[in-house]
Amino acid sequence: MLVYAAHLEGRLVASERSDALQIGVGKAQAASGMTRALLERPRPRYVLLFGVCGAYPSRDMELQLGQICFVTSDALIDEGVETDGGFVSLKQLGLAEVGPFTADMRLTREACGRFESASLVHGATVSTCSGTLDLACTRASRVGAQIETMEGAAVAMVCAAFDVPFVQLRAVSNRVGTRDSRHWDLEGASMRAQQAVLELLATGWGDG
Repeated sequence: MLVYAAHLEGRLVASERSDALQIGVGKAQAASGMTRALLERPRPRYVLLFGVCGAYPSRDMELQLGQICFVTSDALIDEGVETDGGFVSLKQLGLAEVGPFTADMRLTREACGRFESASLVHGATVSTCSGTLDLACTRASRVGAQIETMEGAAVAMVCAAFDVPFVQLRAVSNRVGTRDSRHWDLEGASMRAQQAVLELLATGWGDG
């Protein structure tokens, strides 16, 4: 099953594949859309979530605009309480699981290996995107993440609950931090992610 959040992120794939499904933007919509799909449709061999992402500042991995990434683990990193002493997650409060949720590593590594310049990364999923450099750096360090999205961990959590293998493919559309649209390429990254999905499926990945 192929899933994506926004129309821009999936219109090309949806025009060519009947198993592509828009599940909505943000944690709540994506989780409810994914749950509904898994309840109403035959159990898929896997779920492949694809779309765009922002790249966090990093000394270790300098991701380029348009670069393809496969997410090995993803966490809900702003579910909790901001206190004077720092952030306390729902997990630390004993209220809920926040991850990291691990992708199916066999399928993920196989997929990444089909692309010459793709990277394996850790993801962070947020409700409010990081629009300042300080917030971006704080969030990136919280779970050692290289990219930020608004759906990844939520969809991964649903797939784990249904015991369905999960893979996440992203293309970098912007650098996370101080907002400067001159350095964004949302449309280009959306197209690159979709082309990568079609290229991947054309190799027979996931058929076994």
